[in-house]
Amino acid sequence: MDIFTHLVVGALIYNLFLNKVTFDYLIYALFFAILPDLDIFLFPLRKKFKSNYLEHRSGSHSFIIGVIISSIIGAVYSFITNQSFYILLIIGIIFYSVHISLDLLNTTKIPCFYPLSKKEYCFYIEKAGSSFTLLTSLIFLISLLLINNFLPNTTFFPFVINLYTFFTFAYYLYRIFTKIWINSHLRENQKYFPGVLPFYYVLFNKEIKDNKLSFCIEKKSHISGSKLIYKNEEILTPQEMDFFNDAMELCLKNYYFSKWTSLPVFLRNDGIFSARFYFLEPMVHSRAMYMQYDFDRKTAELIGQNQSFDRIKSTPKNNILS
Repeated sequence: MDIFTHLVVGALIYNLFLNKVTFDYLIYALFFAILPDLDIFLFPLRKKFKSNYLEHRSGSHSFIIGVIISSIIGAVYSFITNQSFYILLIIGIIFYSVHISLDLLNTTKIPCFYPLSKKEYCFYIEKAGSSFTLLTSLIFLISLLLINNFLPNTTFFPFVINLYTFFTFAYYLYRIFTKIWINSHLRENQKYFPGVLPFYYVLFNKEIKDNKLSFCIEKKSHISGSKLIYKNEEILTPQEMDFFNDAMELCLKNYYFSKWTSLPVFLRNDGIFSARFYFLEPMVHSRAMYMQYDFDRKTAELIGQNQSFDRIKSTPKNNILS
């Protein structure tokens, strides 16, 4: 989830439950509402220690780590300012946990109980990095700035805050019930993905039986019909199945790629078999990040791999896209 939405939701929760606390604690609370995403500054440490849990949206996105960090920062801040350590600790834990809880709604898994458990979770309620929530959060912030500058001392300020609070809770409740309702009607080989806009969603159909693979991606809407994004059926030779399985293993060894659902597309040309995996969670307008692995048919060895971003489409069997 984007930093503006984390700030806005944090401020709304503060206004609802802690609005009688001093302004100093508001700044402190908002700092903790975005603190987990400051893990982007740990990248140099990740390169040095080679730990996946120093990556973005990894070890920092844990309720347990939040308690530890809240304790450390609360103790230091309390020593400097003479403010109550217990109030600082509670606020830190609450707003750090709000951040983790919001990210759990997304389509990218996080290890929310690390280091006690390395298992990762997400609930597929909201698209990660949603442009819709980013836009609504920016509109809300700009509205407050305009009201503060041009209409001070009016009732518009609390009205806008209350209106957006209602909208936020109604929006996420709608997303949650939509996901539960659709999931309850899915077949075993189908998977639900939330769309960018709340009235749209994507269904992924996958079926693998022996060496026959069938895939289908449909964009659906609550207010209109469905649109076919991709449909393909492949029959692989025994050697191609081995290449496909090897490529899948390579994908799963990558910390980020293993979090996402992959759509395989197979490319053939001049004695080279390529398995390209489009990742569906970050897909926008039928375009997605992909990872491609190239195998030499004669030596049965991996001879190349590359990562890029492209529109999901069927590819002629006698052609390899660069």
